[in-house]
Amino acid sequence: MQEIREVNSMKNAYGQLFEIENMLRHYIEINMSKCYGCHWYHSAPRLVLKRAPTKPYSNLLFHEYETYFRTYPNAFKRLQKEFFLYLDTLYPIRNKIAHSHSLNSYEFQLLNECLEFFTRCIKE
Repeated sequence: MQEIREVNSMKNAYGQLFEIENMLRHYIEINMSKCYGCHWYHSAPRLVLKRAPTKPYSNLLFHEYETYFRTYPNAFKRLQKEFFLYLDTLYPIRNKIAHSHSLNSYEFQLLNECLEFFTRCIKE
């Protein structure tokens, strides 16, 4: 049986991940709306990619958020250079949390740094 401390740590990690994912999703929605209008989900892909979206926005997986930042740079001009480094750092940690594998202390530290960075970066 898992130690109570480890369970509580992983609950906290899941909460931080939940916060990051929802923050990024909301950030995409806000910036795409500002740049491409209220029907951005349908208009932006047709304008930039010359095709309709391939699946509903609500069904996107976490790693697919990055495609928005890279495909629609006009909507995300304020992103810091480190943004993609923090996303890359987060992927393996996110997968461990999603598959119920415990994080080590270094991974907890990285998760905290990612949360702080994205919170600061998005709120600027």
